[in-house]
Amino acid sequence: MQNRRFFIANIILASFALFSPTLFASKRKKYSKDMLIGKEKIKLYGKGYKMQKEAYLALEKMRKEALVKEVRIHVISAYRSFEHQNRIWSRKFKKFKAQGYSVKEAINKVKEYSAIPGTSRHHWGTDVDLVDYNKKFLNNKAIHSKYVTWMEENAHKYGFYRVYTSNKFRTGYNYESWHYSYRNISKFMLEDYLKLDIVAVLKNEKIAGNQLFTKPFLKKYLDNNVLGINDYLF
Repeated sequence: MQNRRFFIANIILASFALFSPTLFASKRKKYSKDMLIGKEKIKLYGKGYKMQKEAYLALEKMRKEALVKEVRIHVISAYRSFEHQNRIWSRKFKKFKAQGYSVKEAINKVKEYSAIPGTSRHHWGTDVDLVDYNKKFLNNKAIHSKYVTWMEENAHKYGFYRVYTSNKFRTGYNYESWHYSYRNISKFMLEDYLKLDIVAVLKNEKIAGNQLFTKPFLKKYLDNNVLGINDYLF
């Protein structure tokens, strides 16, 4: 898995576009640019949070069966549109600028945990932030609770994998114990996403700090952040 990630990264650095056909390419759904960057109105399911139907049903099954073991899974965030992600990005960027950071420094601080709008996996309706219902807040502390143990032993059985792991060799975003992705769909969405010309996609968007979103910057960002994920999600 690790070798595959480096192969993908090298292709991106060489061409800034990835064409990675799979054995199922002719059968699976193709995802549009607007859907991949959170600008297409797609059919979503859920109450209080939204996901693609298959991912939603898998998550609800996991939550229901976790309850049998007295584990309550709480959803913090799931699907986010481009506009939603842009509000998050802008709010954090302004906060760091107000603290005296330069534009470059503010961008680097924001992207420790938050994606540039148009590059977030939350745009896909496959990714979700999950926490212990008894805590109800995002927390990276290694607490060996019943919830943590159950998630580590069972989430993958329902198709969910932690995205930003604690693997010391992983690049990009900081470790996020809460962020999970439904691989059955997100794997193929990632393949299609990497075929996009992200420079062209973002160049005319009103995103705080985008004057620094040069081609070299975005190449590095794609390699380190978009591809800095759990190997099982490739």
